[in-house]
Amino acid sequence: MGLFDRFKKKQVSAPAENASPKAPQSEWPQPPAADTMCLLLMDRLLDSIEPAVALLRSTFGENAVGGVDDSHPRVPAVTVTVDGLEFWVSYLPMPVPPDSADIPTAARYSFLLSDEEKQAFISHKSFWMLAQKGGGKTLAEKRRVCWAFSRLISALMGLDGAVGINPINRGGLLVSKRHCLQQRELMEGKSWDNADGFFPVPLWVWVYGTTGDGGKPTIQTTGLKDFGLPELGFFDPQREVKELLDLLYSMSCLQITGKQLYRNMALVPLDEKTEVVCKQDGETLFFIGA
Repeated sequence: MGLFDRFKKKQVSAPAENASPKAPQSEWPQPPAADTMCLLLMDRLLDSIEPAVALLRSTFGENAVGGVDDSHPRVPAVTVTVDGLEFWVSYLPMPVPPDSADIPTAARYSFLLSDEEKQAFISHKSFWMLAQKGGGKTLAEKRRVCWAFSRLISALMGLDGAVGINPINRGGLLVSKRHCLQQRELMEGKSWDNADGFFPVPLWVWVYGTTGDGGKPTIQTTGLKDFGLPELGFFDPQREVKELLDLLYSMSCLQITGKQLYRNMALVPLDEKTEVVCKQDGETLFFIGA
């Protein structure tokens, strides 16, 4: 088993066309995925990881970063402690293997990347693999892990050549350096259990468009299941994509922070004039009537 395989789990790189899940209905919340992993892509090959080690030590403290482990050929690694959680950080001097993540297809489906950012992801030259093992066994613990992980990611965005991230979940989420740093600004001064109910959802949940039953358009999430939560979506919506994105990010945040758990057949007000109904389809709750 190779180094990458130790932490790799099956990933769907792009949404299936005419998706119509027919899996048995599930009850939520469920146990989250205890392991949390992410790829951080670079537009260049690095001569050494020492600049990254120095950056991490200056951000999290001298004692937060272990010594460089050179035991695996060409794959240097370090451990980093962030908010009391240990992360494994390894650099691989090659593009992400296609059987691990289909970066070009994921870029094609991204609503949030500019054309320049899409090309930067597609033409990346190397990547970091970041992993936290076993810390996210409950929703609260998963939220804490991903909050600390977000801090780690934003620190590494300070490296020259950082392109963005690809969380290893059930989707093909790509987040540019620009958006990573925007989320870091929103996190500033807050803790993982902040009273504001804020969580950096765009770093962990993919929102994409596809088609559902009868060829009707849908816009839906992938990534909430890793938190033990139902995926959310809008079926045949009439509203603008930007508004739907904002709604799905807000609704996802409410679920992740434990403020709201949506249920099959529940009526949900979107605003003073619009109420939608939840309809469960497999492991996704679709909101109908928007």
